[in-house]
Amino acid sequence: MKKLLLAASLVLFGMNLHAQQIKRCGSVEYLKNLDKKYPGFEHGVKSLQDYMNTIPQKKTRGQVYIPVVVHIVYKNATENLSDAYVTAQIDQLNKDYARLNSDTTNLRAEFKPIVGAANIRFVLQQIKRKQTTNADFPMEFDWLGNNAADDVKVSANGGDDAVSPNTTLNIWVCDISVTGGEILGYAYPPPGLPNWGAGANYPSQALDGVVIDYIAFGGASKLPVGYSSFGCKGRTAVHEVGHYLGLRHIWGDDDGACQGQTDYEDDGISDTPIQADASPFNCNKTINSCNQGTGDLKDMVENYMDYSSESCQNSFTKGQVSFMENVLATIRTSIHMPTGIADPNPDFGIQIFPNPASNNININLTSLDEKQASILISDATGKIVYKAVHNALNELITINTEYMQAGAYFVKIQTGSKNYNQTIIKQ
Repeated sequence: MKKLLLAASLVLFGMNLHAQQIKRCGSVEYLKNLDKKYPGFEHGVKSLQDYMNTIPQKKTRGQVYIPVVVHIVYKNATENLSDAYVTAQIDQLNKDYARLNSDTTNLRAEFKPIVGAANIRFVLQQIKRKQTTNADFPMEFDWLGNNAADDVKVSANGGDDAVSPNTTLNIWVCDISVTGGEILGYAYPPPGLPNWGAGANYPSQALDGVVIDYIAFGGASKLPVGYSSFGCKGRTAVHEVGHYLGLRHIWGDDDGACQGQTDYEDDGISDTPIQADASPFNCNKTINSCNQGTGDLKDMVENYMDYSSESCQNSFTKGQVSFMENVLATIRTSIHMPTGIADPNPDFGIQIFPNPASNNININLTSLDEKQASILISDATGKIVYKAVHNALNELITINTEYMQAGAYFVKIQTGSKNYNQTIIKQ
C-alpha cells in the first residue's frame, strides 16, 4: 500500500491536512499483520483463487439477498451520520453491484466485453448507534498482529458488538486513523478456507465484516462528508465489500510489481488486466503500467478494486462477479436473508426494515424519482391499519407498529403506475 500525501491546501472540518496521509484501503496491512496472530491466514487468503480453481464452479441461485447491519460508532455529532447516509450507501451498493449505476456510460469501449452485473442485493436490516469515548480507532498493530481499529467491533472497547456475523454483513462506520492521517476502510476476506488444513487458525467470527471511515460513507442521494475534499462517492464500501466477498485488489497487492518481476502477485481473476498500483486517487485512462505487448489492455481504473478515484470507478469484471457469487455459494454460504424479509421487487428501489418488526418499521423511498407515494398496510383479514400519502419521497419514513397485534401484515406502496407489495411480520 502506498501512503499518499495530500496537498497543503486541502482542508477538512477546518483542519489543515498538510502532510496528512490518506489511505484508500487498509486491507493488505490488516492481512499481513493478522498472519502474525493467526499463522497461515495470509497464505490461506492468497491461495483462495487456487482453491476456487480446484472445485466445481457454483453459481448462486437467482438473486442473493445479504442482510446488512450498520453500526454508527461516533464520539461527536459530525461522526453521528444520519439515516440518510446509511440508506444512500445501501442504495449505492445495490446499484453498483447490479450494474445499475448511471456512470457505466463512462466505461471505455475496450472493457465493455468483460464487465458484468452481480446477482447480489443488500438489504438494510438494522441501524445501530453507539456513542464512544474513543477519540478514533487507529489502525495500529502490536507485535502479535492485533489491530487497535478492531476495537470498533467490541462494545467493551468502545465499539459495538457484531450482530449475527455468521448470517449478516456487519458494517462499522467510525473515525479510522493511521499515524498522521486517515484510512478510508478495511475488511476481512472470507476465513476458514478448506485448503488451510486441520488446526489452522483464523480470526474470530465476531470480528468479521467491513469498517468504513465516516467521511467515506454515503452515496448519490446523500454524498459522503469527504466528497468535496477527497471525492468520496460511496465506492469505498463497494470496494471493501468486494474484499469481504473474496476479491483482491486488481493489481494483486504486490507493491506495484508487473509480471516477471520480483514479488509479482496476480489477483487471481483471469479477465482483469495485469497492472500495477499506478493510479492512486486519480483517473488516468492513458496509463498501461504493465504493458504486455500487442493487444494488452490499459490499466482498468474503472474497476472498483483499483485504488483509482471514486469518480472513475464504475464496474466489476465478469470474472470478479463469478468469483464473488462462487464465494457466496461455497464459503459464505450462511449469508442469506431470513424467511419473510427478502425484497420481492429488487428493482423498484424501496426498502422496508426491520422485518420482522417490533416497535416500528422504516420505509426507505429515497431511491424513487416519483413526487408522491401512497402507503397502505393491512392485516391478514384485510383490515387497513395504516394509510397515508407521502409527498416528499427523499426521506426515510418511520411507522409506529407498537399498536399492531403480532402476525403478518401486507404493505402496498403505489407510486405513479407502479405497485410495490411486501409482507412484513410483527413480532
